[in-house]
Amino acid sequence: MTLLAALRSRRVKAGLAGYAPVYDADPAAAQALQLARFNAAWGESLARSPWARAQQARLGLPHTFPDWAAFERLVPVQRKPDLRLDLAAHQTGAGDLLWRSTGGTTAEPLRFPVFPSETRVATLDIWLGRGRLGVAPEDPLFLIWGHSHMFGTGLKGAVARARRRLSDAALGYTRWNAYQLAPEDLDRAAEALIHSRCRYVVGYASALDRFARANLGRAAEIGRLGLAAVIATAEGFPRADSREVIAACFGCPVVMEYGAVETGPMAYERPSGGYDVFWAHHRLETVGPASETGAREVVVTSLFPRAFPLLRYAIGDLVLPEGHGEAGFTGLAAVTGRCNEAVTLPDGAIIHSEAFTHAVREVPGLRAYQIVRRPDGALPLIRYEAAGPLAEEAAQALRRRLGHIAPALAGADLEWTHAIPPSLAGKHRMVVDEADIRPEPSDDAAMASVGSKRT
Repeated sequence: MTLLAALRSRRVKAGLAGYAPVYDADPAAAQALQLARFNAAWGESLARSPWARAQQARLGLPHTFPDWAAFERLVPVQRKPDLRLDLAAHQTGAGDLLWRSTGGTTAEPLRFPVFPSETRVATLDIWLGRGRLGVAPEDPLFLIWGHSHMFGTGLKGAVARARRRLSDAALGYTRWNAYQLAPEDLDRAAEALIHSRCRYVVGYASALDRFARANLGRAAEIGRLGLAAVIATAEGFPRADSREVIAACFGCPVVMEYGAVETGPMAYERPSGGYDVFWAHHRLETVGPASETGAREVVVTSLFPRAFPLLRYAIGDLVLPEGHGEAGFTGLAAVTGRCNEAVTLPDGAIIHSEAFTHAVREVPGLRAYQIVRRPDGALPLIRYEAAGPLAEEAAQALRRRLGHIAPALAGADLEWTHAIPPSLAGKHRMVVDEADIRPEPSDDAAMASVGSKRT
């Protein structure tokens, strides 16, 4: 255990001592507790955040709500275009704000403000979930992940990468780049895992699947690590047998961490099945028609002070609650998300789709994007949705960022369009095959409304 890991563990455990007992409450009392927490958080957000006040003005909301029925009557389901209206109302805020960006599986970038206290909320939920798996904050971690810091250029980029390496070393983390998933990469990843002496593994679900299939023959070696758990996140499993294959390779339970960049972690899967919702920080509802399995779209309301409050925010996922309640439930029977897909380059390199998220999401004015896989080993096409085509300088900057993923991607074609149609669940498919793209309308009016320009 490193010194920094020990100090962090002491701090986290002190926070959990005051937070975890909330979940000892009778589930029947959860909705009343949630209402009290929401009204307190909403009031603080209104006092501190111009974006909260912009949302209040746009929707004509009161300062407090007498019950959840009034809340649901007054607050419509919110989606990213609605949130952008509130973000546009104010460009800057207090000096203690942080800023985050998300593209994720919806491929619709969103940059939003965050109070520093919000990161502490997420930390408590992460470690409450991991603690139930037998993982402690001081335990060494093997992380199959990628971060946007790798795309920085010049001195700023070099400093960001150096800080990440130092932070990982100080916390006892071993980080493997999840953007490179070719067989030879995954063989080296197994060597790094075996020598890491880690206690648990966290990674993108599809990257874990690829790792496991490439290294099933080394399951006995990996099993000697005695891992407590493998935690998959950021996406759903890519195959029906992914969980079983990953468990066979790592020799331990495999669970999902469910959440989003906008929300933070909202639930942790139990090894026995189902999810524990962090209902003291997130109120979940289901809305709309049910799928064939009975799952419905989930919307979330944050119950802690936020610079950018989420009120009945639709993430785009379908969930099946435990029990019969449609709002404020404390458990999930199942979550249906969207699985990120990989892209194979002409030289055989396999690139995780999340790498494109980190390269594309900082482009100003870009509303959505899509990676189009082409036949015969050609480079993928990057389609993007914006008010107009990128200026040449912005296009070249994007190509440079893509080149950080793999040099060949600096030569990828960029195609502008007015609108990338979403799926029925409200999400854009991040990776599609060229053959699956519906042809554009041929009449002039339709073409004018869609628009397309390739560079």
